[in-house]
Amino acid sequence: MEEMISKLTEKVGIDRATAEKVVEFVKEHMDEIPGWIAKSGLTEKLPEGVQSALGGFLGGGSAGE
Repeated sequence: MEEMISKLTEKVGIDRATAEKVVEFVKEHMDEIPGWIAKSGLTEKLPEGVQSALGGFLGGGSAGE
């Protein structure tokens, strides 16, 4: 998780303490996050190739399935 914390601080610009909280939140809710993303409609706004690639991660197939 150290790599994720480092990337959050570098790329997003948040401080280390906040990045650690984000990582803890993600770890605690890892099973729920794919469902939240699927329900948000975000996948519908992504290019087809990305939709297909995320399909398995989000518990489904490609966008057409």
